[in-house]
Amino acid sequence: MKVALYIRVSTEEQAQHGYSLAAQEERLRAYALSQDWDIAKVYRDEGRSAKDLKRDQLQRMLADLKIGLFDVVLVYRLDRLTRSVLDLYELLKIFDRHDVKFKSATEVYDTTTAIGRLFITLVAALAQWERENLAERVKFGMLKKASLGEWMGGIIPYGYTFDGTAFRIVEQEAELVKKIFKMGKTKGMEAISKELNAEGHRTKRGFKWSGFSVHYMLRNPVYIGNFRYNDGSGKTYQPLEDQRTFESELIDPIITEKEFWELQRILDSRKCNKGKSLTGKYYFTSVLRCGKCGAYMTGTAYKYKEKNGVETKKKYYRCSNKIKAKNCTMPQIQESRLADELMRVFDDLTQNWFSKTQTKQIVHLGDDIKVTANELDNVRKSIEKYKLMFINDLIDIEELNNQLSILKIQEKNLSSELNKKSDLEEAIRLSPEELKNLIYHFKAVWDIAEDEERKKLIISIFSEIVIDASEESSYGPGTSKHFWIVSAK
Repeated sequence: MKVALYIRVSTEEQAQHGYSLAAQEERLRAYALSQDWDIAKVYRDEGRSAKDLKRDQLQRMLADLKIGLFDVVLVYRLDRLTRSVLDLYELLKIFDRHDVKFKSATEVYDTTTAIGRLFITLVAALAQWERENLAERVKFGMLKKASLGEWMGGIIPYGYTFDGTAFRIVEQEAELVKKIFKMGKTKGMEAISKELNAEGHRTKRGFKWSGFSVHYMLRNPVYIGNFRYNDGSGKTYQPLEDQRTFESELIDPIITEKEFWELQRILDSRKCNKGKSLTGKYYFTSVLRCGKCGAYMTGTAYKYKEKNGVETKKKYYRCSNKIKAKNCTMPQIQESRLADELMRVFDDLTQNWFSKTQTKQIVHLGDDIKVTANELDNVRKSIEKYKLMFINDLIDIEELNNQLSILKIQEKNLSSELNKKSDLEEAIRLSPEELKNLIYHFKAVWDIAEDEERKKLIISIFSEIVIDASEESSYGPGTSKHFWIVSAK
């Protein structure tokens, strides 16, 4: 009789229980010899869990089983093969269908009788219960540890060193952390990483900075003295406020809570809004709309040589519809002229913003955005739920595709709706009194502000500025065009 030896081990089991591949194989070879069986093949799955059947060597064994390569499958213990009752039933059906027996070297099973099947099923059920119970205990223990403010291990955050009992601030690194948080308010992740690398800064492990490493730092609550605990159920689209964080006495904050959460709101607005348009070098790209077709206007720059031979760069705004489809007649408008026009009509644009009706609209819009965001979150959870149902064979592929096609349309529509409502997020964050104060000092601050500060002023006050022009033009900046500001929100 020909036998297939199947051996499996995870690194944890190998360390704790000595179920090494070599030890299992030695025991199984001795057992096969005692039964006078010929070993057809040995299948080794190293460092693989038995929670499912997605194992390379197991799948190869099942393929060989179907072509009659062996008559018996021999394992050291049942849990080497599987820890799932459903998977066990599936394997036993495959074995029966191809007239292959199943044996364990350390347990007595007879899969040809009803009582033998009952016994092996009970053992598999206990193995599955043990695995799930252990996972629950580990999760509960980690949550308890986090709630007590204890560190759960991992890479030591930039700006700190760990002495075995508590985190200590590394002053030189902490200064860079503060600088990065300040830059994050007006610059994108890639722009920050390029600037850090150009200045010769390196990460904790000596690597160059990347957009991802900057983003991870800016989202890490450790810099306000909190540890974060994620049990795997959190989704990347969820805001940090919805995740579990715990205050710890082991770590001193580098960033104030006010500064940290202000930045989180800015990053969230970029995520669901227009991303780079909120951090670029053009003042108006996140709010400026074309009065002819309603599309957003994007920034571009042209180089010119002055009469004295000095090269200068001038910034313009052009309709995004005109760039893509060439079907809009809106001319390009120079940024400096647009800024001058805004200063001229600023008081007229904002004088009626603080009527009772306007203030009420601002307050209710915040609630409306939350409702839309919750609806979007529920749709995304439903998508994950149907995928999980398919993985667990609760629905077939046809039903999965039908449900996903509906949910994906809902997700797209809600995302678009949320993007539009989020145009007013900066205004929502400011109370009417704060907004009044900012508007009152706008012109004085604008004169002394740098480019990044001017952009922040614009997106803090305006969610939309619509401009129009009386003169059509071909592609390119051309001559100065007569334009005006139609409206502002």
